[in-house]
Amino acid sequence: MLRIFFFIIGALLTLDTVALSMVSNGNLGTALPAVLGVPLVLLALFYPALSAWFATPVGHACKALIICLYAAFFLVAASMTLFLKSAEHEEVEPNRDVLIVLGCAVRNGRPSLTLRYRLDAALAYLAQSPDTTVIVSGGQGPQESVSEARAMAEYLTAHGVDPARVILEDRSASTYENFKFCKTILDERFGPDASVAFVTTGFHLYRSRRVAAMHGIAAAGIPARDIWYSAPNNYLREGLAVIAYTLAGKLT
Repeated sequence: MLRIFFFIIGALLTLDTVALSMVSNGNLGTALPAVLGVPLVLLALFYPALSAWFATPVGHACKALIICLYAAFFLVAASMTLFLKSAEHEEVEPNRDVLIVLGCAVRNGRPSLTLRYRLDAALAYLAQSPDTTVIVSGGQGPQESVSEARAMAEYLTAHGVDPARVILEDRSASTYENFKFCKTILDERFGPDASVAFVTTGFHLYRSRRVAAMHGIAAAGIPARDIWYSAPNNYLREGLAVIAYTLAGKLT
């Protein structure tokens, strides 16, 4: 029975990675299910050959340790997912001075689906905030033909936003740099008392708010929707990132 359980769980985790790799960019969230799943599949396949060893005290202890480690991992992952989702509920009043839109992948010069969801959330806010200026923040990745900021600006203006309301920040390559370079723009053009909001995908909201605060930006976060089939992987990756960054002192 335990062998069947190992095989089913391992196969599902591995298939998750394979399926998601076909439709999205590779990252830790995409690969991690297979990292967890392949050892379980192998364990299930070789379980008969190992059954005698598992019956020994050492083997029995190792089997219990494997089960405990996997259970602990999934418990932490579930807890972090709930924690990150709790950070997504925040009321952001209209007409803040500046709205920052954090970049994401651009494909063939156009925003990816995740980035379009962020831009659509920005459009909804800007529609009810006619006095708000928007900063689109994101540099050009190695596989991108234009900067994320340029692709975002073109999307917003194509959907009716006055180009005069859009400022491009096209140097950043990380969340840390998004807010670092936006802070310079805020100080130079709007002053220290500017009211700020930002848009990113829901799972990314908590860490983004913390990074913004590190740069002296007190910003409220607006969550954009996520792609349903990649959301579990995104929360898994982000939860581990928050833990790792906190332990390393990168989130203060």
